[in-house]
Parts: sequence; C-alpha cells; structure tokens
Amino acid sequence: MACAEEIRSVCPYCGVGCGIVMEVENQKIVRVRGDAAHPANSGRLCTKGSSCDKPVTSPARLDCALLRPDRATPLAPISMDAAITETARRLRHILETYGPDAIALYVSGQMSMEAQYLANKLVKGYLRTRHIESNSRLCMAAAGTGYKLSLGADAPPGSYEDFDCTNLFFVIGANMADCHPILFLRLMDRKRAGAKLIVVDPRRTATADKADLFLQIRPGTDLALLNGLLYLLVEQGALDKNFIGTCTTGWEDMPAFLADYTPERVASLTGLAEKDIRTAARWIAEAGEWLSLWTMGLNQSTSGAWHTNALCNLHLATGAICKPGAGPFSLT
Repeated sequence: MACAEEIRSVCPYCGVGCGIVMEVENQKIVRVRGDAAHPANSGRLCTKGSSCDKPVTSPARLDCALLRPDRATPLAPISMDAAITETARRLRHILETYGPDAIALYVSGQMSMEAQYLANKLVKGYLRTRHIESNSRLCMAAAGTGYKLSLGADAPPGSYEDFDCTNLFFVIGANMADCHPILFLRLMDRKRAGAKLIVVDPRRTATADKADLFLQIRPGTDLALLNGLLYLLVEQGALDKNFIGTCTTGWEDMPAFLADYTPERVASLTGLAEKDIRTAARWIAEAGEWLSLWTMGLNQSTSGAWHTNALCNLHLATGAICKPGAGPFSLT
C-alpha cells in the first residue's frame, strides 16, 4: 500500500490565504485538512477550503480544449496548440475587421503578477485596445488608493496577529461571518476574551448579530459616519497629539473640514441614533488599540478611496496604527 504524500497549499477563495494540507495517494487527493502550523488559520478551514479538492476531481472539469467551428456545431476535443492557434486567428480577424477597440480582456486578481503583466502587454502593446478590466479594480483598487493617499504605500499596516491582542473591532462594509469565516472565528476568540465589536452595515447580517454595538446605517452614508466619529474624537480630546505632531501632516486643515460633521447632522444623514454614534466614538477613544476591518461595502463605491482615507484618519488621529492590535486592516 502506497503511503500518502502531503502537499501544502493556500486557500485562494476569500483572500485570507489559509493554509491547507492535501493528502495524495496514487495521484488523487484523498483528504483535505487545515494546516495547524499556518499563521492565518491555525488549522481551521471554511467550507470552501475544506472542499477545495472537489473541483479537481469533478467530472465536469475540462481535461482538454474544446472547439466548435460555428454556433450550431457541437463542441469537439482539440489539442491545446491547435486551440491557441485558432484563438489567435479569430482575434486577428476581429482586429483587422473591426479595429482594436472591438476586443476586450477581463482578467482576474487570481492571476499571477507575471500573467497580469503579459495580459497588459498584449492588450496595450500589441492589440492597442483600451479595453482591459479586472475584478481587482472593484475589489481592492479603492482600498489601495486610499492607503496610498493616507500612508504613502498601498498595503495594510498590520497583520493577522493583531486580531489576538486588540481591544476593539470596528467592522464596516463587511459580513465577516459569511465571507471571512475563519478570521471571524479568530475575532470571536478575542471577543470572548473581552474585546468589543462594533458592526456598521445597512443589513442585519450574521456578523451584526454578534455585535456589542450594531449601527444599521443608511446606504451610501459611510463617509459621513467616519468623519463624524473623528469630529467626536476631537470633541472628546481623545487624540494622540504627540503622534499627530511627529508622524502626520495636514492636521491643521481638519477642524474646518470636520465642522460639517456634527453629531446632529451625521445622525440625520445616516439614520443612526446620535447616542449610538457617540457610544462608538467613546469606545474607540477608550480602546487604545483598535482594528478597523472592511471590504466590498466600502470599496465598491464612487467614494471608495475616501472611505479608506477616512478610516486611516481615525487611526492616525488616535495613534492606533503600527503597533500590536491596532490599525486599518482591509480584509481582501
């Protein structure tokens, strides 16, 4: 009997990068489990991760290229070389007949950096079309731009270990319980140890059901809430003035900007109770170390970059950044 071989990989589904161990016998995956040594999930796996072997063995998966000469003809097997040649022939026909803007590419953040590079070289350098799009634009371009505006670099200034030592989770525009279940379990571990959870969402989600404070905000008013929280932190004197003075620029412009975001006006815009907005600001002020967590609810917006910018402002104003348990942490 052959011994099982262990192959370690990373789950691609929600962006967390959970470690997976796959046991392989006779060229087939016979068991999937979480990698207990991996820092992202410590052995836990969600449903998608634990069933990631199913697409590999599915009878619906293609094992060769298929081609039909025209719409009325059934698909027939073809070699990969022949399929690539035929694809190129058809693309060239479209290019020569209708021009470059008749061709568009839709690529994916799941592609490697090298594949993304080659796709862009093909589209812009050879085909000369202006049409290339990716799910990455809606998924993370807003957060990346917001980080760059605020911090000068387009990456979260924290790590998963911050989940284990923070005092407050501020979750906005994200249903972690359903979309990032392994991280949410880690959040709940810390919550049971005493950390508070604020959830901002127009819907009462599974994440909201676990909140200590649920802010059921009116859709499209997140920016008003975030700026309103900063207004209250200023009002409460809950700023880290030393950090602001030594590590930030532009603070002198904030008082005039924040004047439009009084608690009364923010309550009117967002549909939230003023006392709940004040409670959220007070908890942030008292937490010391706090994490903000967000995803598509903020990113997929015409003001998505400003959402990230406003969250970063809250962290910079309170000095809750670049230390254990604190910082703005986009989830994808």
